[in-house]
Amino acid sequence: MVAIVVLSVGALAAVILTNTSPLLGLDLQGGISVVLEPYVDGKPAEDVSDEQVEQAIAIIRSRVDALGVSEPEISSQGNNILIQLPGIDDQERALELVGRTAQLEFRPVLSSTPVVPPDPKREAELRKELKIPEGKSAADIQQEELDARGIDAGGEGTTPEEGATPEGPATTAAPAATTAAPATTATPATPAPAQGFAGAKAAKRLPGQETPTTAAPTTAAPATEAPTTTAFVPQNAEGIDVTSPEFGELLQLEQADDATLTDPDELGSMKDEQATLLGKDGDTKYTLGPVLLTGDALSGASAGLDAQGQWQVGPTFRGGKDGIDKFNQAATLCYNGDPLCPPNAQDSTSGAARGQLAIVLDGEVLTAPSINEATFDKDQISISGSFAEQEAKDVATALRYGALPLELRPSQTQTVTATLGQGALRAVIIAGLIGLGIVAIYFIAYYRLLGVVAFISLALSGSLLWVIISLLGATLTLAGLVGIVVSIGVSLDSNVVFYEHLKEDVLNGQSLRLAGEKSFPSAFSTIVKADTSSLIGAAVLYFLTAGSVRGFAFYLGVAVALDLVASYFFMRPAVALLTRSKLANRRSSFGVPVLYTPAELADERGPGVPLVPETEPTPAMATSDRGTL
Repeated sequence: MVAIVVLSVGALAAVILTNTSPLLGLDLQGGISVVLEPYVDGKPAEDVSDEQVEQAIAIIRSRVDALGVSEPEISSQGNNILIQLPGIDDQERALELVGRTAQLEFRPVLSSTPVVPPDPKREAELRKELKIPEGKSAADIQQEELDARGIDAGGEGTTPEEGATPEGPATTAAPAATTAAPATTATPATPAPAQGFAGAKAAKRLPGQETPTTAAPTTAAPATEAPTTTAFVPQNAEGIDVTSPEFGELLQLEQADDATLTDPDELGSMKDEQATLLGKDGDTKYTLGPVLLTGDALSGASAGLDAQGQWQVGPTFRGGKDGIDKFNQAATLCYNGDPLCPPNAQDSTSGAARGQLAIVLDGEVLTAPSINEATFDKDQISISGSFAEQEAKDVATALRYGALPLELRPSQTQTVTATLGQGALRAVIIAGLIGLGIVAIYFIAYYRLLGVVAFISLALSGSLLWVIISLLGATLTLAGLVGIVVSIGVSLDSNVVFYEHLKEDVLNGQSLRLAGEKSFPSAFSTIVKADTSSLIGAAVLYFLTAGSVRGFAFYLGVAVALDLVASYFFMRPAVALLTRSKLANRRSSFGVPVLYTPAELADERGPGVPLVPETEPTPAMATSDRGTL
């Protein structure tokens, strides 16, 4: 008994002091609820696979997480998707976001740069070290250097990463000074990508053979004709060495400050425009060209192991001009290093400079493989490289979903204001307190000290329930509160069963002390059977229903289970302790009836009063406020 009291009170104090509490559901704090129905070709879809629904749920969940919604409920109801977003502020924005159709796109990679977090302090240190005057940026200095040497930032003498983009120069590279010319045509300096497109004609690597990682081969002049290099001489007005590591670091930090990404909501209207998006891991920023093809060109995809035991993804394209032909047009551009798909990566087998084709889903670059062949067969394509198992399966799932996109339309929308939710919560609390108060008065009036034990037991099980749902981060809804209220009745029934067994044993001749110990086993057997029936009902509701009904079942089930704990570890020892104390000398303190003795019956009649059987008190009649037997 002491252990469960200490545990309950201590755990409750801990969650209160740490400000840990269950989350309030949509109906208690306000928010939105929407049911999305899939459409295909403008008509409600009937033949929708479970995988498509699961993929749609995963995409919607990532969108909702970006909104910062705590504990959203996103689940499937047949082909439909139920979304409940409690506590959302911008409800119109949320509705637009969750209902937007995700479109798989293939875009050429114009440039890619690592994401550097802004660091104003380090930026100020570098500016001071490099002696860059106020009002000028590192990008301005780099442009001065290029202009002084007569080099176009987007033309000859620069790498694709150095070309002008909507965000300015994308790398820290500057033209190297030689005695022959201000700059020479350079090969891409970007490391080889993790993945690459390959077909059936691709050269197979032998087991253990390393993937080439050297720069693309260039035509080397004879050694005797190689130009002699000299130290770099700055030609910008400030005389700053734009090839130094410090200058490159400063340029990256400036780009981090000015980093702007394309809003995923606007991608649908930007199919013919450039876009700047983050990779899935958030470590790389991609500048992408116009859409070359969409997921409609795909017919499926799978993930598996290649001959070397590495995970790969095998996309399958549809035949004809809207399928493999369209993909091959994009592949040819990237393989040949067309300006629309510049060679900023390396062939994973030959090391030659190739373009990358990014796979974009819902405003995020899933992967950006290099194109290692000019043409492919529709069902003989693989994306291989440093895939982890889950990553390969995720990409394959995304490709399959892109092949059969779902258009989701709201079929039912419910909006609950925060004021309405708070009013509902207040009403529930007031009603619960009034109900508990009335029951407490009745219990204490009827069972006296045993009624006090009943409500202490109820308080302990309630404390444990609050601790459990707070630590689990469970969502508390109106339906859940109803489940808790129902469980209160179940818990009090357990007390009634025990107390009535105790009273019957006393009336059958046992002492109060003996009955306090001996009555519990048979009573607890009845309590277990009754609670088990409630648990079965809660389990059936939880596993066979959805939405708020599951919340009702969850809280009912947990509360009933805690009632068994409180009955055995608190109610049993507490009653036994009371019946052993001096308080047991007055049975009326326990609500146990006290029988009349024969002498008391004669006193009730008075001297000389004849016996009248119809009105005579009998030993079976009792009063609850007389002395002890």
